[in-house]
Amino acid sequence: MAQINPSGTRNSYADIARDKLSAFEMWEGSRRILWIRFARGQRLIWRRRVEMTPAGVVEVCHLIGKQETINGKNYQGIIGLFESDGRIEVSDRFAEGHPWFFPAKIHTEEGEEWSQ
Repeated sequence: MAQINPSGTRNSYADIARDKLSAFEMWEGSRRILWIRFARGQRLIWRRRVEMTPAGVVEVCHLIGKQETINGKNYQGIIGLFESDGRIEVSDRFAEGHPWFFPAKIHTEEGEEWSQ
């Protein structure tokens, strides 16, 4: 499912059947910059975080990854893609106090918690 349909209508995060995805792609213009495959039971993590410094510099970070629950335990793998310089950071979970990988605010359509 594309974010923007040929008709111009948009698909929101709530429209994604996160437990039924086979893959997720991130594109920059005509170039694919990230592709993640999902196994059965894995769910998409995606957030776009924006921060502005006191000097007015804007930093955008896309958090993209997988989540799954095995025997009642929550597992995550998250990639941070930074628009300003193209750098990539990787984390095994959301972490309190981290400047970018702090725990997500759960949307009602996600229907679960991501705590450890």
